[in-house]
This record gives sequence, structure tokens and C-alpha cells, in this order.
Amino acid sequence: MFKVFYKYSACIKICTDDIVILCDPWFSDNAYNGTWIQYPYITDVVNLIGDFDIVYLSHIHPDHYCYDTLDLLFQTYGEKKIIIADWGNTQPNYLQKKISSDGFSHLIDITNNQIIKDTEINLIPNHTGSINDIDSALIVSSRSKGKAVLNINDCIYNKSHFDHILNLQKKLKTEFVLFCLGYTGAGPYPQTYYSPKNERDILINKSNAKKKTFFDRYKKAIAQIPSTKRLPFAGKYLLQGDLSVLNPYRGVADALEVKDFDPDAIILDDGGDAFFDLENVCSSRERKEFYKYPETIKSNKDYFWRTAISFSPSDSLLKRLLVQSVKRAHAKSECISNCFYSIYSYSDPSELQDIWLVNKPYNERTPLITFNCRKDCNPLDVVEKCTIHSHLFIESKALFAVLTGLTHWNNYEVGSVFQVRRVPDCFDQTMQSYLNFLSVI
Repeated sequence: MFKVFYKYSACIKICTDDIVILCDPWFSDNAYNGTWIQYPYITDVVNLIGDFDIVYLSHIHPDHYCYDTLDLLFQTYGEKKIIIADWGNTQPNYLQKKISSDGFSHLIDITNNQIIKDTEINLIPNHTGSINDIDSALIVSSRSKGKAVLNINDCIYNKSHFDHILNLQKKLKTEFVLFCLGYTGAGPYPQTYYSPKNERDILINKSNAKKKTFFDRYKKAIAQIPSTKRLPFAGKYLLQGDLSVLNPYRGVADALEVKDFDPDAIILDDGGDAFFDLENVCSSRERKEFYKYPETIKSNKDYFWRTAISFSPSDSLLKRLLVQSVKRAHAKSECISNCFYSIYSYSDPSELQDIWLVNKPYNERTPLITFNCRKDCNPLDVVEKCTIHSHLFIESKALFAVLTGLTHWNNYEVGSVFQVRRVPDCFDQTMQSYLNFLSVI
């Protein structure tokens, strides 16, 4: 037997005669601080998943590593080993630290290779040379059959990473019968960079361009790594609560759209029992209909930062925290250009509507702080002309939570928690990564 069962988003179950590997299970309603929800919503997680032998976690993002889901599954099926990539001594293993802090340290198995009878498991960390590297890929192969499934999860194209995968494939003398890879993006752009009230046309154009960008990445990946069939997956979510009005503008494609340019893509149906058989190269059941999303998604509970913070942080407190956070983040800056952030806070969540109604809200508000991300400068010295100026608008409780380490900037970005008006609208990865370390701890 060699089958891959589709469960939801990036969660698949790889079944061989020797072992059952559960990959990246996320089924809670609190991912990205409660902003994300599954669609279609899954109620009976335990039966949908079924039993398994080990868990593979690709990286730290909460739609891949979900403590609540693992805790539920372990209570039902017993504790299982958690395999994660070995990043070596030169790169922080953020996932290991997170899993350990959640009380699962005794279950962690840090390894890039395991052999269980006829089944070989290889993990390939995606080294790009950045301190922010977190992603990994997985190859599960049958040594006797010469067949394998490749799962690159959220890894975007990186030549050295793809070369490593291809060299490993050659060494294994195996064929990639199924290639599982991303086809869409779950980031904050463009839905948090333009107003859904008075810039809808821009948002629609930008979201369509985003879909095309990720389709092009998909095409590049499958051109570089040959495979018999592809499973486009991951990044399948909706925003819930106040922020659900942004759903139409996220630029998130339906996986069925991939069939328009990749006839060998398979879209396994929902329900948890649809599978692809690598031995017979066939699928049991595929989804045929596009999803029809509701206009808004109500949430059963409020966002984490609103329930976790019981007071309204003052501007003076937030300014003090920001100054200390900038000092800490600047020590890890990889930015080489004059890239400025101005951070604005508001205490009442309804003020977001006011921000949406103004094309340039930064002209009507005073920032708590403005700082320069360029690594070889005094960050609070902003007299020089900047290359990019990002104006960031965020709830005061959310800002307090992220500066004190209760939440994380990357989770806020993916959860569309804050609004940004970027002048000009240009992307700089090092500027974006600066926020990852913007906290006092």
C-alpha cells in the first residue's frame, strides 16, 4: 500500500505498508490569533483524521503546527513521535523551541532521515541564508517500488533547495509519483494595504495579480521537479469575525483553478477519506465544484488580543515598549535601505472603519513612533530620505500583545490583523522580516 489521504489545507496522511505519517494537522479555530477558520468547517476532527504512527511538522506557522489539534489527537490515539527538520548548529530551530514550550519536548525527533523497513523518510530544510528560515520539505519513498511522494508545503522556489531535492531523488533512485505543493498565498497583501470601502477596484486587480504570481510559482516548481501527478494544497482558509469583509480581496485561489493550466493536477475531495494511490496512479474521488463562500464569517469568540488583554494600553506605555522593541529588533536587521515604519494605534476596533474611509489615513493621524530599518544606522534617526515608508495601523491591545511576546508579528500579518499604507507600494523582504523581532522579549 502507498496512499496519500487529503484531510484539509496542508494536512495529508501518507500511508505505506510500514507506517502512517500525519502531516501538518490544523483543525482549531484559533490559528493566527483567532482570525482564521476552516472552510468547509470540520466538526469531527478525530474521526476525520483517524489513527496514525508519527506526525511530521513542516514549520512553525499555526496552520501547520497546531497545539490544540495535536493535543486532541494525542488524547484520543495516544502520544506519537513528532518529526521535524534538523537545521544544524548555524540556524535557530524555531519549531523545536515552540513545540518544547508547549510541553511536547519529549515527543520531538529531530531528524532528516529515517528508514522504517521499506519506507524511507527524508526531511529537507529550506536554507536561504536568512535568520528567518523556517520551512522544510518531505520525501516519503518506497525503496522496493521506486516511488515517492514529495511534499514541499509552503516552500517557495529556492534553487539550492530544489537542487538538494533533485539530488536526493537521484540518490534514492525514485520517481515522484505525487508532488504536493502550494498554489496560492495566504499573506496580508493586498487586502490589508488598500481599503475595501473606497479602493475595491484596486483590491480586485491586485488580488488577481497575486493569484497569477502564485500560479507562476507553481508552474516554475513543477517544471523544475518532474512528477507524474500534482496535489495543489495548503493555504486553504477564510478570515472570520470583523476581518471577514476582507475575504474577497485576499487573492486566494480555489485549487480547481489549477486544472486550467495543469491537467495532471488532482483536487482530492473534502471529507478526509479521498486518497491518491501511488501504486496504481489513481485517485478515489475528486472535488468538481467551486466553493461558494459566505459574505461574512461570524466568530464564536473574539480575537485573542481582545480577550487576553484586560486593559487599554496608554500611548505612553506603547511608545516605551516600541522604543525598546526597536532597539532589540535592530540588532537583527538585514535591511540595507532606508525603509521607514510609522506605527499608529487606535483603542476602539470600530475605528478601523474610519481608516478604511480615508485614502491616506497617515495624513490625519500622529504615529506613536517612526523608525528606520536600515541595519547600519540609528533606527530612531529618520532625517534621511526613505526608499519605502510603511504606515502601520493597529489596535492598541493587539500592539501591546505583540510587543510583549503574547503574539507574533508574522501571525498578525497572515491573519490580516493590521492595516498598512505603503509609500510607494513596493515590497522589501528584509523590511518585512524586521517586524519578526519587534518585541521586548
